[in-house]
Amino acid sequence: MNKLSQFFKNLLNKWKELSKRKKMVFVILLVAILAALVVLIKTTTTTKYAVLYSKLDSTDAAAIMQKLDDDKVTHKEDSSTNTIYVPASEVDKLRLQYSTSIKDGSTGFELFDNSSGKFGTTDAEFNVEYQRALQGEIERSIKSLDGVDDARVSLVMPQDSVFVKDSTSATASVTVKMKPGESLSKSQVMAIISLVSGSVKNLPKQNITVIDDKMNLLSKDLYKSNSNDDGTTSSDDRAKAEQQVESDDEKKALDALEAVYGKGKVKVKVNADLNFDAQETDSQSYYNNPTNQKDTRNPVVVSQHSQSSSTTGANGSSGSPTSNNTGSSTSNTITNSTGNSTSTNTDTTTNYDVSSDTTKTVKSPGDVKRLTISVVVDGTIDSNTQNNVSNIVGNAVGFDNTRGDSISVVGMPFDKTAEKNAQKALDDMKKAEQAAQNQKLYIGLGIGGAILLGLIAFLVIRAIKKRRAAKALEDEEDEETEGLDVLIGDEENESETQKFAPINFETEDANSHIEKEIKKYATTKPEQVADIIKAWLANEER
Repeated sequence: MNKLSQFFKNLLNKWKELSKRKKMVFVILLVAILAALVVLIKTTTTTKYAVLYSKLDSTDAAAIMQKLDDDKVTHKEDSSTNTIYVPASEVDKLRLQYSTSIKDGSTGFELFDNSSGKFGTTDAEFNVEYQRALQGEIERSIKSLDGVDDARVSLVMPQDSVFVKDSTSATASVTVKMKPGESLSKSQVMAIISLVSGSVKNLPKQNITVIDDKMNLLSKDLYKSNSNDDGTTSSDDRAKAEQQVESDDEKKALDALEAVYGKGKVKVKVNADLNFDAQETDSQSYYNNPTNQKDTRNPVVVSQHSQSSSTTGANGSSGSPTSNNTGSSTSNTITNSTGNSTSTNTDTTTNYDVSSDTTKTVKSPGDVKRLTISVVVDGTIDSNTQNNVSNIVGNAVGFDNTRGDSISVVGMPFDKTAEKNAQKALDDMKKAEQAAQNQKLYIGLGIGGAILLGLIAFLVIRAIKKRRAAKALEDEEDEETEGLDVLIGDEENESETQKFAPINFETEDANSHIEKEIKKYATTKPEQVADIIKAWLANEER
């Protein structure tokens, strides 16, 4: 006990002898060592948890926790997100083991897995179970779609009747909850309606209602008779088509102008007006003359009529034949012996079919009706430059003056405040990142410096201790040899040579007495004498 108290007393005395700087270094080093030990112990003894399942339905979460309790597996829960945590080493095994217990809040045809417990079920009970299972299967299918977070399906099944005329159709309502930032387009809503309609017997699409979690009726006017049956595009498709044309034309114009003015020095905006009306045009060309050279076909005779007449008169009278494009006339004159002549005239009328060419032109919807283009150039430009820019943009986008297209070119300085603010924000972000990196560097240098200072202090203290121990040993040796040094006259000057008279060993004087004592000491304690001689030699070498 005395040795322990003496040890602590010596330790306290040594601590008091240290300077403030050394004390600070020792404290920092001790705190760092203790913190490292605490972190090491915590990391090696604390159980690491990992996510088993997240964002579970409340029913599925309760089932999983019950199974974990039954299997005596330690776990933690986050009720705000229905997330379950288990030890990281068991995540993979438990995830596969409990995968069949995840129903996404919907129970499907597994309701009928335990067929032995269904013995004695009535038809009404079976129909209810079947309806629940069918609803669950449809819910699972809808939940598997991208962007859908949750879904609920309610079916109203019709009552079977023996009379066909008394049969009724089923109805369904679907509630869809979308993930943040997601929404359903009309085509996607129609796909969900088709899925439900195809899964339920005698369920027409018109009897399905789809709403979202914000109480918006998504299935409104989707299956009206005049909605999309005429082949025309919807308003959404028209807007997308116009935006696509405008984007393409703006890119063409910018590609042509930025090569001259540079990126960010020109702004182009195109407004496209498209014609989405389906047009069908019939044109017919007629040829009045059946013998027209343009018409190489043989003329078609519609009707033909002939009329003959005869006249008698004096000799010398005659008739002249006539003809046109619809008939012909022939004349024949006969003179008898009395000098009178008989003339016979035949008129033939022929009606031909009028020749014609019919052309049918069908114009698809979506052609450009009119373009309105605005071009802004950074800085001031003259009229000649405006004309050049207008020509470049017009050729790039397919400008057509007959359609009423228009181009406006203006030169004015751009407002670069937003660009400067963005650049400033970017510079501030870079400075913040650099400051964070510098802070990490300073912390690392500080820790390294503290460790280095601790190591230096340790080496210095160790060297001081060694020096003090050596000095203490030398002091002890000096105390032991001090009497002998005095006796043998070590402090005398070696340079001075003294002559002594021969010693008479027979006489008893002071010198003989000293010599006898030395011999006696060397005889009784030879080891100490040897140490003394070694100490003398060491002192002479120094």
